[in-house]
Amino acid sequence: MISLCAVQCGYVGFRFVRYKCSPWLMLVLALFQLCLASGVQRHQAQIRWLRAIARIDFVSVYGLLSDLLW
Repeated sequence: MISLCAVQCGYVGFRFVRYKCSPWLMLVLALFQLCLASGVQRHQAQIRWLRAIARIDFVSVYGLLSDLLW
C-alpha cells in the first residue's frame, strides 16, 4: 500500500512538471492548429500561438542554455 506522503509528493511533483511544461505544450499544440486551420479559426490559432509565446519565460531558457554552454 502506498503511503499518503508518497501520494502527496507525487501529486506536487506532477503539478510542478505540468506548470513548467504547460507553456511548451500549448506552443506545440497551437502550432499544429495553426498549420491546419483557415479563416477565423486560423486567426484564433494565431492568437493562441502568441499567448503561448508570452507565457514562456525566455530569460530562464537563456540562463539554462548559458549554463549548459559554460
